[in-house]
Amino acid sequence: MSPQDLFNHGLQEDGRRPREARRWYLLAIESGHQEAARRAAFNLALIEDEDGRIDEARHWYGRAATPRAMFNLGVLEEGCGNAEAARQWYAKAVESGHPEAAPRAMFNLGLMEDRAGHHARARGHYLMAVGSGHEEAATRARANLEALSERPA
Repeated sequence: MSPQDLFNHGLQEDGRRPREARRWYLLAIESGHQEAARRAAFNLALIEDEDGRIDEARHWYGRAATPRAMFNLGVLEEGCGNAEAARQWYAKAVESGHPEAAPRAMFNLGLMEDRAGHHARARGHYLMAVGSGHEEAATRARANLEALSERPA
């Protein structure tokens, strides 16, 4: 069975039978095929993250090493209260230039800075998200920029 077939079997089981999906994803990862292994690691991380197995999710996101995995690691670390690690993962997602992960990471960095009271930094991240043209991130960033401008200095 090809590595892609192993991955596809995992996809078929994903959402219905996570245990079976894990098994197929692990086989795809063990195949050594770079693309199938990366995609399987990402999907395995999603399962582990959803099931609350944070350390396992962290491991598989790191193994996937895709921009979306970097963004998800930022979300995971932020949720665990690891602000500095979250910032680092979001920054890596931004640096990737990925059309989906980078703008969302820009927005999340803006949120983190805003919550920390670093409004000038937040504004910079929000402006980058707006400039990305990503529909969701730009819309949300515009709303947060308006809220920032309405606050007393």
